Amino acid sequence: MLRSVVLDDLRVLAVSGPDRHSFLQGQLTQDVASARADATVMAGWADPKGRLLFAGHLFSMSAGGEEALALLVPADIAEAVLKRARMYILRAKAAATLMDTAVVGLLGGPGLSAPGHLVRVLGDHQRHLFLAASADGRAIDATPGPRALWQLADIQAGIPTVVGSTSGEFVPQMVNLDLLDGISFTKGCYTGQEIVARMKYLGRVKRRMLRFSAAGTPPAPSQTLYGERGVVGQVVSAAPATAGCEFLAVIVLDDLPGPFFLDEARHQPVLHLELPYEVPL
Repeated sequence: MLRSVVLDDLRVLAVSGPDRHSFLQGQLTQDVASARADATVMAGWADPKGRLLFAGHLFSMSAGGEEALALLVPADIAEAVLKRARMYILRAKAAATLMDTAVVGLLGGPGLSAPGHLVRVLGDHQRHLFLAASADGRAIDATPGPRALWQLADIQAGIPTVVGSTSGEFVPQMVNLDLLDGISFTKGCYTGQEIVARMKYLGRVKRRMLRFSAAGTPPAPSQTLYGERGVVGQVVSAAPATAGCEFLAVIVLDDLPGPFFLDEARHQPVLHLELPYEVPL
């Protein structure tokens, strides 16, 4: 069964113009030559200290009749990301715009004929993004689902969502961008590249994003995770699940295997779950 989820808390940031590739190549962790129209790739945008301001899907599309590179950005940081893009464009022949585009997540295969742009999520044939004019975004022949359904699918796939409360908190490897092929170590310089490269070549990453479950309501992004010695991690994203909730959190790997808790009093235990890719521990 095809399920549709209106993702009205996400915006599409489009960068168009003849210098769009060279401009974003100097900003994103991803090699923008890998951007495609039919499938997303992961990318991060870091500050000079290597801390992620944004992490999300990169793809190519048509914007206002022009070819563009597009980033899917949480609405609460979209204006800040747009401002940063325009600040760095300078004399480049490129333009950054937040598009008035409806974003709908499809689970269970594409299977629709509505006019718009369809793009697979990281090549997963069971999950797609459907982009269309605002008036068309909800007119899809699919069973509507709650926003949490898409967020849970992201969590189970180990895909991080960086929002306002966690922007600037993590180096890309901490949220597993390297494990999601979201970092190019061969493309050359970009903002924060020296820090990201140093973490790769100087040895083990000490903090990584892992998946957990717990009873009760989902914790908020940036909420603290506790272990036997005190604070051991920070929640990245969370969603309700069949029983309780599931969430992604960046933790200190030396504190594995736990136990871990959502409260300092250690009354709310959490369970470590597997991710679909191997995390070096």
